[in-house]
Amino acid sequence: MLITNKLFQVAWPRPAPVILECDVHEKAGTEGPGGLALTSPLLLFPNLLFCNLDGVIRLQCLFVRRRGRRRYARVSAVLPVRLLAQNQRHRSAANWWVGSIALAAAVGLVYFLAAKFSVRLILEPAGVAVFWPAAGISSGLLIALGPQARWPVLAGVMVATIATHFIIHDPLWAGVALGLSNAAEALITAGLIHHYFGAGFNLVRVRHVVALTATAVAATTVSGMAGAVTYRLMRGPSAAMLDSWQHWFASDFVGIIAVAPLVVGVIAVVRQPSPRSEVIEGTLGLVALALVTGLLILLPRGLWETLFPITWLFPVLAWLAARARPAFSAAGAFLVSITIVVTTILGIGHFGDPSHPISDRILAAQVGILVVALSAYVLAAIFAQRRESAAHLAHSNTMLERERDNKLLNAQALTAAIVHEVRQPLGAIAVNGSAALRFLDKTPPELTEVRAILNSMISDTRRTSEVLEGIRALFGKSTQKREQVELNELILGVLQSSGKELQDHGVETRLELAAELPLVEAHRRQLEEVIFNLVHNAVEAMDAATDRDRVLQVRTELRGHDAITVAMRDTGPGIDPERLDSIFGAFFTTKAHGMGLGLAICRTIIEHHGGQLTASSDGKNWSLFEFVLPITFTRERSH
Repeated sequence: MLITNKLFQVAWPRPAPVILECDVHEKAGTEGPGGLALTSPLLLFPNLLFCNLDGVIRLQCLFVRRRGRRRYARVSAVLPVRLLAQNQRHRSAANWWVGSIALAAAVGLVYFLAAKFSVRLILEPAGVAVFWPAAGISSGLLIALGPQARWPVLAGVMVATIATHFIIHDPLWAGVALGLSNAAEALITAGLIHHYFGAGFNLVRVRHVVALTATAVAATTVSGMAGAVTYRLMRGPSAAMLDSWQHWFASDFVGIIAVAPLVVGVIAVVRQPSPRSEVIEGTLGLVALALVTGLLILLPRGLWETLFPITWLFPVLAWLAARARPAFSAAGAFLVSITIVVTTILGIGHFGDPSHPISDRILAAQVGILVVALSAYVLAAIFAQRRESAAHLAHSNTMLERERDNKLLNAQALTAAIVHEVRQPLGAIAVNGSAALRFLDKTPPELTEVRAILNSMISDTRRTSEVLEGIRALFGKSTQKREQVELNELILGVLQSSGKELQDHGVETRLELAAELPLVEAHRRQLEEVIFNLVHNAVEAMDAATDRDRVLQVRTELRGHDAITVAMRDTGPGIDPERLDSIFGAFFTTKAHGMGLGLAICRTIIEHHGGQLTASSDGKNWSLFEFVLPITFTRERSH
């Protein structure tokens, strides 16, 4: 027996039963006496095996049909919500453990490989590696992934450090002590960044570059002290504590500056991919930077003493900073840094020239890495600020255009309301005036009838005045107060009210509502109008699709810690991608008798709540409307 469609769990605010449905089928010939071999009801819901089944599950076979050699059945199950809640908690815990173990293993492997390469160049007698890019890996991951990844990353760092020192025959206690030092270093770096800048840190401000530099100094200073004490205890008086601390500080500081921004930038790009044109141009810039770096490394010693060739990299770095996101500048800085490190360790080119003392070559390499990396980050931050300013200016222009559209929208809506409401009393006045003239033309005039008609006309005039006053109040400033709204409950209420329309049009609703969503501060009626409008538009769109099932998917989820996302996806014919930017404009409509006000009003309502309404579509098989609402609405945001 196979389950052919996904089960959607509904988060209901009250402890009421939930109905789940699924399709099951078996090959012909395997049925039992009852026609369909359902050997155990729990086979229909294998995910419930994680639950403590202390409730009652009731099954009902809705219909059975045959397709070829297979027989299909629609089966409905009614079960208590607490079973779903327990199942969700158990699955979340299991997923967290699996994800944490996988992350710890990945971090440990990458950290070990980087550390194993670094220990190929160790300064004696202290025994400290002069380059430690692994420090940037752990710090960058903690900065980008946040506190929830703290224990997996620290566990991976500890295990990798112990393994590294084991293969170079250091005592186990020394590996543990140095592992704790490396873990503390990453924890201090990420902790300071999160404390002062919060989540989503990236090198898009010059002050962010300064902050990363300062936190790297603080973290490596502390970890260097612990490392110096460990090396002194392990190697004795030959390992001077000041020399050990200096080597530790320099190697880890360079590692954090060179690698951590790359890790943060790559994760940011994964979360929000860049356009293809930017990726292509950034890749070309990195290739050009690699070629120039390779050429500079291999230049003769005389040119290095007279021309300072490392400055030749700056035009390429400026190109990357101006044309791509900071992640590409970080990748360029890392590319140059790792090239310098590899050539120094392997004895290739200028930094591997054996005619120079090893200490001079290491110092030159470390200074070169810091100059290139910090210059690249500052350039990236400056251009990122410039792009942000340009985007802010474009957004301001867009908001001005929207304000103009909103004024036109209000004028159009006001005109429509006036025409609709005033037409009847004005029509009555015209009819009564004609009747009064007829009564006056009679001989003798019927003055009693004329007097009654004139009184009626006066009443219609007063009614017209009341209508105009009501319209003025409707489009004036609202005094309605905001309240705490539970979005899942609001959505379920709207879908229940729209049930007749959904049923008449043959639309199936599928819900993926996140459990225990926080309340949002909003106008309940306005949000209901937005949801009603989106549901009605989806139903009308799917009327045009006759070759597929009509399915409306509604999903809610928590975005970060301060916003909630509501998404509605239909299986209609989609929206022309060229029109996606226009559908929220005032008076834009694809309907024969539409006014083009519905989506414009929806967008205005969401934006007045401090949120954002967007649309996407493949233009053929689906459309998705999604709005994001902040959990806490500030009054300043609405002005």
